[in-house]
Amino acid sequence: MEIKDIKDVLSFAAFRPEADNPRFAWPARFPKKKSTLINISRGQVSWCSINKKGKTDDIGVADGEFSDVAAQMGGHWASLTEDGWLGISVNNRFLISLEHNLSRKKGWDEELRQNPKSILGTKHDRSKRYALHHNPETSASLMMACDDSMIKSIEETMRTHNLKPARICVGLFAMTARLLNQIHTDNSLKSQDLIVLTWLDNSLCVIRQKNGQWQDLRCRSGLAPGGESTVSQMLRPFLDAAAPTTRVLLMEDKKQGEFTRSYLPILGGLHVTDVTDENNLWNILGNH
Repeated sequence: MEIKDIKDVLSFAAFRPEADNPRFAWPARFPKKKSTLINISRGQVSWCSINKKGKTDDIGVADGEFSDVAAQMGGHWASLTEDGWLGISVNNRFLISLEHNLSRKKGWDEELRQNPKSILGTKHDRSKRYALHHNPETSASLMMACDDSMIKSIEETMRTHNLKPARICVGLFAMTARLLNQIHTDNSLKSQDLIVLTWLDNSLCVIRQKNGQWQDLRCRSGLAPGGESTVSQMLRPFLDAAAPTTRVLLMEDKKQGEFTRSYLPILGGLHVTDVTDENNLWNILGNH
């Protein structure tokens, strides 16, 4: 037994979850330790460090592909974390869809990682990695599918710079699941006719929810800058079906984000409630 192992037992570190154990929330994996979160978008990379008190710190952004930015910033990211562990949010080449009657057998989340076909059946594609978020009261589920080749490329780039993924997720999917959970626990919101809209750095997900039912969904990742016509086309079916009492709940990655600045007028006269917190993406990823 090495001295480090003895110290880990004496400090109870040996009994804490491993940094890459997805069954535990981020703070449980890095208690009182520095950690770093990175969001990889189309042609842009942003990052944020979480200090030992669990607060956001050292937020930055750089244009370029992940491999190029990592070559410049890898050493800096490593200095902001413990032992080179990073949390990765992918914001490109993914799709979120609305599905029904997917398996929810015991241990489905672990099975989805190990053998996704057993959960997804004919919807399974070997070239994808998946995540699910189930409606607790209906047969509906959100299914996120992301290109496996892109994930492998990110993992290889990280290994090149002695960095390790503590988690690789899709930030927009995490934000959407978080907002749907908030709605589900709020009886006044849950019973309303809602358009649920999440936006992360030119990726958009829109869901129609009525009386707790998820009725329709549209998603696009990695939109080109200035994509007003695309955003308008995505929103048109939801706006055409909206009643005067329909509410829009908007969540972005940060307060006064790109959707608010560029696309809010598309929603017309609908009542919009912005539920975005400051540093919203980083707070969600760093606390769950």
